[in-house]
Amino acid sequence: EEIGEMNYLSAYVPFRNNENKVIAYLNVPYFAKQNQLENELSQFFTALINIYALLFLVSIFIAVLFANYISEPVRLIKEKIRALQLGKSNEFIDWKSNDEIGSLVKEYNQKVLELEKSAKLLAQSERESAWREMAKQVAHEIKNPLTPMKLSIQHLERSIADNPADLPERIKRTAKTLVEQIDTLTNIANEFSSFAKMPKANEQQLNLVEILETVVDLYRKEQVEIVFDNQLEKESLLVADKDQLNRMFSNLIKNAIQAIPENQKGKIVVSAFCKNNYYKVTITDNGTGIPDDLQEKIFTPNFTTKTTGMGLGLAMVKNMVENLNGTIGFTTSTTGTTFKIEIPF
Repeated sequence: EEIGEMNYLSAYVPFRNNENKVIAYLNVPYFAKQNQLENELSQFFTALINIYALLFLVSIFIAVLFANYISEPVRLIKEKIRALQLGKSNEFIDWKSNDEIGSLVKEYNQKVLELEKSAKLLAQSERESAWREMAKQVAHEIKNPLTPMKLSIQHLERSIADNPADLPERIKRTAKTLVEQIDTLTNIANEFSSFAKMPKANEQQLNLVEILETVVDLYRKEQVEIVFDNQLEKESLLVADKDQLNRMFSNLIKNAIQAIPENQKGKIVVSAFCKNNYYKVTITDNGTGIPDDLQEKIFTPNFTTKTTGMGLGLAMVKNMVENLNGTIGFTTSTTGTTFKIEIPF
């Protein structure tokens, strides 16, 4: 009820007689209790809102836990699939429940088995293909000297039959040709044998600085300036095969020298430094660089841009570096090439 602008509560109680008829009403206005009642109602609604808010937060927390519980197997499978690599050892997923996720995990494990089999078959096929190509290359290289040898012997046979006056001289020239071609065959056999055999490394503790200094001194020439920029300590020790290290750095420096045109003053910088538990060696020349169409083949066996040799030098270098658990790469431009080697210690 209200009086003017004031609102208040009123309680009415009926009075009845002996015949249960209403004879009067008693009215009691609650002026004093109005604020207290409003406060109680306010506290009640506040508590109700707090309870609903708490229930809402608890519901969200339970929903997040439940969602993580459901999505964890899917996330695990996602990470495993992302880590899948051809030719690497991929891990299986261990899942006990025989549910939808279990079926998915079973399919994943089956695909891992199939991938490993495919990787082995692919690796075997690549090896067979590489050896077939190598065999064809060796056969081709051997045929080249055999042809002049055969022709020289046939020519000598005709000369003997004619018995000319200069027969001793012809025999001498034929013998010289045969010796040269035999030397060529020997070099081909040695080069192929070195690449194919790659004997087991005789590992020992070596000083990398001394190895590099020895190889650099070996290839110092007047027309090519070779600079050794050493940032390593004198006692930079490495466990490796000494002969393989010498051959590895010798091949790279020899290639750098051959990459410099004859009419140009050559300069080769051999740098050695240490970074992140790796010995890093770079060999930079100021040659003409490696053409774009040849860069992918540079470490391929039997690939060469030179007219002599079988193109096994850089292939052997890569093999040696990988045997040391290291890596090799290069950057090139029209002003030169830099080969980079990283070897852990």
